[in-house]
Amino acid sequence: MDNHFPLVSSLGSEDRLVLDRLTSRGGAWIVGGWIRDILSQGNGGELDIATDLLPHEVVSLFPDSLTHGSRYGTVVVRLPHSDSSWDVTTLRTETNYNDGRRPENVVFGTDIQEDLSRRDFTVNSMAVSYPSGELLDPYNGARDLSNKILKTVGLAEERFSEDGLRIIRAYRFLALSDDWILDPGAELAIQNCIGMLSRISPERIGSEFRKILELPSHRASLLKMQDHGVLEKIVPGARVAEDFSSSGQFAVDLSLMFHQGNGSRDDAILSFENGLAPTKQEVKTLTLLLGLAPCDLLNSNEEIRRFQVSLNTTDREMVLVYLQKLGFNRRGAVSEVDFPKAGSAPLLDGHMLSEITGVGPGQRLGKLKSYLHRLQVEKDLANTEEVLLELDAIDWSGEDHLCWPELAWP
Repeated sequence: MDNHFPLVSSLGSEDRLVLDRLTSRGGAWIVGGWIRDILSQGNGGELDIATDLLPHEVVSLFPDSLTHGSRYGTVVVRLPHSDSSWDVTTLRTETNYNDGRRPENVVFGTDIQEDLSRRDFTVNSMAVSYPSGELLDPYNGARDLSNKILKTVGLAEERFSEDGLRIIRAYRFLALSDDWILDPGAELAIQNCIGMLSRISPERIGSEFRKILELPSHRASLLKMQDHGVLEKIVPGARVAEDFSSSGQFAVDLSLMFHQGNGSRDDAILSFENGLAPTKQEVKTLTLLLGLAPCDLLNSNEEIRRFQVSLNTTDREMVLVYLQKLGFNRRGAVSEVDFPKAGSAPLLDGHMLSEITGVGPGQRLGKLKSYLHRLQVEKDLANTEEVLLELDAIDWSGEDHLCWPELAWP
């Protein structure tokens, strides 16, 4: 490949402004995913920049910068009146990744070749010198990108031991397309280093896992994770079916995996929370879905009306997506049943019911109110008179009130 590749012609005006200002004081190189994406797709994403300037020197050029990562050499450069930002990182060497995430020691340097040697995969170890446009590719990343083979820079076990999250990132590459393959050495190293995953925060793992589910070949990647023991390590009890396809909803996707795994709901909830750091709403959704018996749901108009009233719009949609993914398409049946004419509120409140029956406040009155509300919804009763007819048919003074079903779904 011509080492003076015209990648710089793809830069935007703001990109050039940042690079020009950096090179007015020192050296600057475009690094990372932008090069990879330009070479493979013809367009780049976020622009990451390496420089031999120290963090405080970068800040002096860009006073609006964010410096929360400056200890590790990274400054988030911002320009006035721009919504864009650029990660600008001082060239460095790193040793002693004692927490499996961040280097214990960071030594700033000036050698771009040494900087590239510490990166994770060969396809991420390329740099473009600015403004010359010279492509630096010491580990044949462009070749591996063309062949769609994922290799680590140097010894795979060393790279994965430095940062265990690189294991999950490897599967994110495999999810890009069915053509990507994992170098056999990297595959063996993943299995040898799988214990590193326990040192990575659920937030970081969950973020990468979500990205995998959004990519075209997520199923093949997840099946690889399963075969290699990685899936069980991060979310014990989850299993991926051969025909799995993402729903686009994180909680639904994990519910499908736990359903396939046939573990208990409580264990699945704990695994979900501890492994992937979901939101409270996502835990609520998973709890709801794993409590369902899919083949027995939404088979009557009465039940569909309870479904409409008992769940909010979001939860109803999650249920329908989940059921459809399991082969039980109930969307059409639900759409054919109108929302109850009286709405979701009971036509008889507790005060009215107590006056009519003489039953005082307590469990019996509460159960009777809920039972009548259920009948109101199921039978699509439209007014108080129709509900009172149902009350007349109940032995509300003699029956065991604990046997009265409440308004709920399922």
